[in-house]
Amino acid sequence: MVTVDKTPLPEGVTIKSEADYRSGPVFDLLQKDCRSKCYLCEDKYLTAINVEHRVSHRGDPVLKFDWNNLFLSCGHCNQTKGTAFDDIIDPVNVNPEEYIELAIAPADDLDDLREKVIVSKTAGSEERHDVDTTIRLLERVYNEGTTAMKQAECRALKNKILKEVSRFRMLIYGYEEEKDSDYHSNIVEAISRSSVFAAFKRKMIRDDPQMAHQFAEALR
Repeated sequence: MVTVDKTPLPEGVTIKSEADYRSGPVFDLLQKDCRSKCYLCEDKYLTAINVEHRVSHRGDPVLKFDWNNLFLSCGHCNQTKGTAFDDIIDPVNVNPEEYIELAIAPADDLDDLREKVIVSKTAGSEERHDVDTTIRLLERVYNEGTTAMKQAECRALKNKILKEVSRFRMLIYGYEEEKDSDYHSNIVEAISRSSVFAAFKRKMIRDDPQMAHQFAEALR
């Protein structure tokens, strides 16, 4: 989960129905602002695209059609969040990376070879209720499917993350071995907030003091 830069709606553009945010200029702007990826799990090139209400509208038309309450999400995250996680970080006004770190690691159970996504607070970050709620949600999104179907979705999502992280490790290895400008530019692109699963890769760079220094500008 990374920051989202919300652009004000163009003059004359309003949201008065679901059709207004599911197509046309509102949906186009939502895709642009959310970088064409789910604002929660950061999957990209989605086949099941949802418009997610960060705070569940529960029939309230103000919340339902509030531009600032609308985000792009995948079907998995939208269904997982439902109405049970309303008090999560607002990524427009709060940088999630200041409070939450994401990494992929082997599962705790040695008999279980499946990977687990580690969702944790950043060292020294202040206590915030919205951070705790976001961590619980992301744990469920990545690891804790409540049904067999949702568990299968979690496994598919983790497989995507693992493949992307593995490719990124190869980029880092190539850069450290050759210090080639192509590797450098590819790493910069890979850790941009527009990149798929960016929070995972940005943490990998931050965890290496030398790399963090070399790519400090790209991490801003």
